[in-house]
Amino acid sequence: MAKASPIQSSVNSGELSPLLDARTDFAKYGTGASIMENFLPTVQGPLVRRAGTRFVREAGGSEKVLFVPFEFSVTQAYVIEFRPFFIRFYTTDSVTKVRGVLESSPGTVLQILSPYEATDLFSADGTPRLKFAQSGDFLYITSGNHQTRILKRTSATNFTLTLHEVEGGPFKILNDTTTTVFASAEAGTGVTLTASAGIFAAGHVGSLFQLESKDINAIPAWEVGKVIAVGARRRSDGKTYEALNGATTGTNRPVHTEGALFDGDVGVQWQFRDPGYGYVKITSVDSSTQATVTVVDRLPSQVVLAANATTRWAFGAWSTVEGWPTAVAFFRERLWLAKKQMVWGSVAADFNDFRARNFGQVTADAAIVVTLVSGKINDVQWMTGDDELLCGTAGGEFVIGELTNGNPIGPGNVRSRLISQYGSRSIPPIKNGNGQLFIQRAGLKAREISYDSLNLKYASTDATILANHITRSGVVNVAFTQEPVPVVWVLLADGSLIGYTWSAEQDVRAWHRHPVGGNGFVESMAVIPAIEGDRDELWLCVRRVINGTIVRYVEYMERPWREGDLQSSSFYVDSGLSYKGAATTTISGLSHLNGQVVDVLVNGAAHPQRTVSGGFITLQIPATVAHVGLPCPAKFRSMRIEAGAKDGTSQGKTKRIHKMVYRFINTAGGKYGSSVENLDTLQFREASDPMDQPVPLYSGDKVVSWPDGYTTDGYIMYVNDQPLPVTLLAVMPQVVTNDAR
Repeated sequence: MAKASPIQSSVNSGELSPLLDARTDFAKYGTGASIMENFLPTVQGPLVRRAGTRFVREAGGSEKVLFVPFEFSVTQAYVIEFRPFFIRFYTTDSVTKVRGVLESSPGTVLQILSPYEATDLFSADGTPRLKFAQSGDFLYITSGNHQTRILKRTSATNFTLTLHEVEGGPFKILNDTTTTVFASAEAGTGVTLTASAGIFAAGHVGSLFQLESKDINAIPAWEVGKVIAVGARRRSDGKTYEALNGATTGTNRPVHTEGALFDGDVGVQWQFRDPGYGYVKITSVDSSTQATVTVVDRLPSQVVLAANATTRWAFGAWSTVEGWPTAVAFFRERLWLAKKQMVWGSVAADFNDFRARNFGQVTADAAIVVTLVSGKINDVQWMTGDDELLCGTAGGEFVIGELTNGNPIGPGNVRSRLISQYGSRSIPPIKNGNGQLFIQRAGLKAREISYDSLNLKYASTDATILANHITRSGVVNVAFTQEPVPVVWVLLADGSLIGYTWSAEQDVRAWHRHPVGGNGFVESMAVIPAIEGDRDELWLCVRRVINGTIVRYVEYMERPWREGDLQSSSFYVDSGLSYKGAATTTISGLSHLNGQVVDVLVNGAAHPQRTVSGGFITLQIPATVAHVGLPCPAKFRSMRIEAGAKDGTSQGKTKRIHKMVYRFINTAGGKYGSSVENLDTLQFREASDPMDQPVPLYSGDKVVSWPDGYTTDGYIMYVNDQPLPVTLLAVMPQVVTNDAR
């Protein structure tokens, strides 16, 4: 027989795939787990029990909702709830530290109308269809089915939703058919466009339309020393000017783009008219050949009236007919919008201006148009700004950046290139340090992408390779809490919540499961800074069945207990509420949990479970501080022990654990054994502890006799089903292994 006392002093490889069950030769085997539920693997190695979720209120309406974060500052952050045709806001009162629905005035919930239907909020695969990019008080929203909107924060307690009205473009390529269009006037409202063939549709209303001069040479060129009459027009520098006086031209060729200037000391005063083109906004469509418009940029005279009908016209790139942008991002002081394989960047420092030409000239700060070309036609699923603009399509991943690094990005200094061909799901990636985590097209894999400075190219690795089982139902959303533990929260199609502890600099990548108490089905989530400033806060919309009725609850995850906290402040229940006040044996205000069996923590001690009836429970002992909510037990099971044997491995051999040492910090409660069917209770109460007081949190080693006999597995398990803190540092079994199988 071989005797051994191995130690597992770290569990920050997370829950490992069953495919690794025999890979004792793999370094991360010894720091992994076969089951990890409601524990957070820390970067340092120990497991910390995740805190419970606190109930805020029911979500608005009865439909599935989409949660979106809005962070004006670390002290003013909001969770925005999108449901069909409505938007609602949740936030934290900075004085009372109470989270709740935003009120524009006392007793009046702030709720605004929106155009988004249920099919606009989510795709058929459950991923969010709306995409967002925030700049200060403005949240830009794309959906593909509607014109881009801007959700504006006008004060700490008010928001408005407006259209994103663009200027100067973008436009499709110029018409290449024989169809002509002319306008009834150069400027004004109620101007009519008439086409020689049917080109207009009702879905063009609200979009832009561009017209260029039929023949710019029809206007004589400006020349020196020519006698000019009042009202005469001349062409100069590609632009059209009109004489405001009768005189002989001077020597200064007109090049200005606004107002009127003389071309000499005693010359002609030239009024700028147009750069040879102009654009309008379509306000109504009267027939397939006629539309009513408002002129935005003056039209050239060479497109006005039937005699000047021109083939040089173009529809706006965005409309109900052409489709609206589906993805949005900020990068290099430009707003970027995408549709299909096209990506447009606004004029530098002007998020509304998409002019590709500045009075006929293509300048460095003009709008940018990029087509993502890879030989396949795949739509852009997401965009995110980094050192370059990363774009995920259904067929591959691209970056858009400067062609030469010495100059700013612009129409003449931009390139796109394909960096991988894994294909992306319609879920914006998570950035952490130098890496981005995105979800592959099928929703089963997460990939970490970063720039490899050694090989001067982007590298992409499979982040789910060690836990390929954990995303089996498909990823539908992600969110990231940087503090206190860097965790990417992942929402699955089956309503499961899982986490990914991610610290590339410390080579920590660990997956873990988080079953929500009461068999809750998580439908949406968002992360905002906690008002206390000590962490990021995960908000959830959880679908539950309470007394046979489907409800949707807004909840947020509390932080785990930490050194310096009162033991009575431990919050390890889901959809829970707290009481603090005079001693009482009745806890009311629990109507949202009617009929549910709940865990209770009273004055820092676990209380027997209760069933909520009529919105309250009755306690055995008076409470001055109590937390009540749905049970959310934490479970850890190691991989099969590899303790070695005289003739090699201990795998597949009969073995027995005689003694076990669990090392804890600030922990109370729990059970141990080899499986959930065979667990003994850990005893934390000492003879010196007062019987009428909670068992104090324990730090140190607990040495126990093992409740199991001989086995070939050698699993080690720890379960805590009481609402108390846990920090598990290490497990140290004393194992005897038979040499023969």
